[in-house]
Amino acid sequence: MADGQRNNNKKALFISSYAPPAIGGPQNLYTLLRDFPQESYAILTSFYNIDNFSAKSGSWLKGGYFFYDNLSATKEERQKSGGEASQKTNILQKIKMAVKRIGWLKAVLGTPIIFSQIFMILKAGPRIAKKIGADVIIEVSDYGPAMIGGYLTHRITKKPLILFMFDLYKGNYLPFPGGLLAYIFEPKIFKSASKIVVTNGGTKDFYIKRYGEKIADKIVVMHNSVFSEGYKNNTSVITGHKPPYSLLFTGRIYWPQIGSIKNIIRAVNELDDVVFNIYCPNPKDYLKQIGIEEGPKVKISAAPPSEMPKIQGAADVLLLPLSWNTKSPQIIDTATPGKLTDYLIAGKPMLIHAPASTYLIQYAKENGFAAIVDTEDVEKLKETIGKLAKNTDWANELVKNARETFYRNHDANKNAMIFLEVINSV
Repeated sequence: MADGQRNNNKKALFISSYAPPAIGGPQNLYTLLRDFPQESYAILTSFYNIDNFSAKSGSWLKGGYFFYDNLSATKEERQKSGGEASQKTNILQKIKMAVKRIGWLKAVLGTPIIFSQIFMILKAGPRIAKKIGADVIIEVSDYGPAMIGGYLTHRITKKPLILFMFDLYKGNYLPFPGGLLAYIFEPKIFKSASKIVVTNGGTKDFYIKRYGEKIADKIVVMHNSVFSEGYKNNTSVITGHKPPYSLLFTGRIYWPQIGSIKNIIRAVNELDDVVFNIYCPNPKDYLKQIGIEEGPKVKISAAPPSEMPKIQGAADVLLLPLSWNTKSPQIIDTATPGKLTDYLIAGKPMLIHAPASTYLIQYAKENGFAAIVDTEDVEKLKETIGKLAKNTDWANELVKNARETFYRNHDANKNAMIFLEVINSV
């Protein structure tokens, strides 16, 4: 951006329950905003939803941070890995994990948790918007607090509203009373929004089907993106491999991936000279409770996003899983996970294990960038992994198509300019 363009940009207040440097979906927000001028935006987010590992090792944005659940705290305080703030965060994160795992606890605590966060956002949002001189409110999809709190902040401040939909809202697998609130508020929010950003064409089609053609002009498709410079060394031609043959998954593990990852573990355990490396920020005790744990052929580690290009470049196959028979099939069918973008530019072949009904499978088939196993068939998984190990011409063709898809749709330099145009258009 030229300096003259920067001076004419509208100032945005982002309202998001999860924000960079948290690993996972929030990293897509980081790539879009990394090069935005510091004074052009601020983020209202949760102090406690940024886990300690990410706070210490992840990439923070240059813009201002305000924490609706700890208004006196600063970004620098959250970066600390020890002390009272970190201890309190650890306790709250353990409570959150317990709430997610225990059905009756989720039902009992869901209402006060969601309503208290909406109240905190509503208390802070209009005041922060006025303080920074915000021209536009941008709310990022979540399980309810940011969606409803951002909408009400927009109504109070009368500033234009932009929705950034990383996931579906109504129809998502939300803790009570999140699903009920989504049913009530989503139509109001979509009607009030000036623009609605979605991450793929499947989600756009889904919402047009839900709300009619009149909403089409509001929707902007902007694929998840990363900066390619971190992957400049991942360009070698695949000529073969030395045992063991390594499969890799990077990112958070929660309900959309659990079943599919378990299928992959079963396949790996039945193959010779194949190992499965998982890099994720989830605590190992949580992973063990959902049935994913280390073994002779499965290793679980954690690393900051800055190390992912090197880690992904050292693997033989990158795994992208989505599960069958979940409680929110609409989410599965419309998702293009953020890690897809990393994988497209990583320089290694990708294996997608996901239902045939998903947009992810459709997108991969249209662009030819991944090996696909779209049934829950462990034998088919084993066969496909073996084929990738032996057929280097096929592996190189997948990598070539993946790179072309990345530069066509997922380059953060291009998408950041598209996002800036969206912000300035309202």
